[in-house]
Amino acid sequence: MRVIIFLFFFNLLIVSIVFGKDTIKIAITIDDLPSHANVPQGLNRVEIARKMLSVLKKYNVPEVYGFMCAKRILNEPDLIDVLKLWRSSGYPLGNHTYSHKSLTRSSAEEFKKDIIDNEPILKQLADDTNFKFFRYPYLHEGNTQEKRNAVRKFLVKNGYNIAHVTVDFEDWSWNDPYARCVAKNDKESIMWLRKTFLRNATDKLERAEKISKYLFKRPISHILLLHIGAFDAEMLESLLLAYKIKGAKFVSLTGAINDNIYSYDPQWVFDHGAEFIYQIMKSRGLKSSDIGLKPYLDYPQEKLDKICR
Repeated sequence: MRVIIFLFFFNLLIVSIVFGKDTIKIAITIDDLPSHANVPQGLNRVEIARKMLSVLKKYNVPEVYGFMCAKRILNEPDLIDVLKLWRSSGYPLGNHTYSHKSLTRSSAEEFKKDIIDNEPILKQLADDTNFKFFRYPYLHEGNTQEKRNAVRKFLVKNGYNIAHVTVDFEDWSWNDPYARCVAKNDKESIMWLRKTFLRNATDKLERAEKISKYLFKRPISHILLLHIGAFDAEMLESLLLAYKIKGAKFVSLTGAINDNIYSYDPQWVFDHGAEFIYQIMKSRGLKSSDIGLKPYLDYPQEKLDKICR
């Protein structure tokens, strides 16, 4: 396993030395607090949060918003300790709806209520931080123009900023397979999970850079979506190192959204979720091939679904 990870970073380093690297500003955000996916035997949710926070602090990552769903505390009241730990570490919390509701599968009124229902605990824990950053669950922003516009008007009226995403490599989908492979003590499969996680993470960052430079003719401040899962916690240091080799400079979410691209509304309606820059691509009628991108074929969804079953 160590040999594979070493070779991964060695190859990244050689590429960065040979071809050079630009600074890539990127804000780190974490979804689904206080709990996400299954937990491997011997771990608990607080330990996962503590491990992530330790790495974020080690690499001086500023203002990491944890986007929370308060309903998860209803059946497991002790999970509030995760939120308290996040705040005691100096990081803010943001609104991810009360029950992780999809705007595609609900009405605008139901969705707006779910945002408001999440606020009491946010207010309780916020102290002097701004909790009015909003992240759409599943990145579903509305499958009709009416729903999309209604929710956006509601967010503006209630003082929310949308925490857009430009880099999303489906990190969530490695967490349950990891729990299964730990239960089986399948070290070979865990090595494969590590390798593919990093490969997809760096590939998606490269693609986001190419797309944004094509669309805006300049580098932008990116926003990365991660989740508070056991494998995310296990891989976070390797991920941050890989991104730093690529030229990443970690910035605050507040600073990132000051990039004026985030004031633009692509007005793109779709059943599923998509990163902000992909929405802009679609709104301009562009395809990946127009930008010179190869099809994104590396995401191993089928194997992730089957591994360690």
